[in-house]
Amino acid sequence: MATQPIAKERRRCERVLIRVPLLLQSAVQGGVPQEHEAEAVVVSRFGALLRAKAALAPGSIVQLTHGFTHEVEQFRVIWSGANKAQGHHDIGVEQVVRREDFWGIRFPPR
Repeated sequence: MATQPIAKERRRCERVLIRVPLLLQSAVQGGVPQEHEAEAVVVSRFGALLRAKAALAPGSIVQLTHGFTHEVEQFRVIWSGANKAQGHHDIGVEQVVRREDFWGIRFPPR
């Protein structure tokens, strides 16, 4: 019986499980910015996995307001997928300008 090496997923950096409430502002539609409540569930130095009620198109720029610190930062949507069983969208985002302290945590050393 031949053995297959187990493929290890390679990431740019570590991910941290967290729950941060967010206010998400998406692109202007008809002259009015769209605001949605969202939540960060996994974060890294480069971006995050968000959960939101709204679907967002990959490539769009969104503004996130941190629910605890009220700091604001811009992110680019990398991917978006619906979780119909849970009634929300999972959205992968990356920071437009990298800033490690936005989430309020210290990441493990590289």
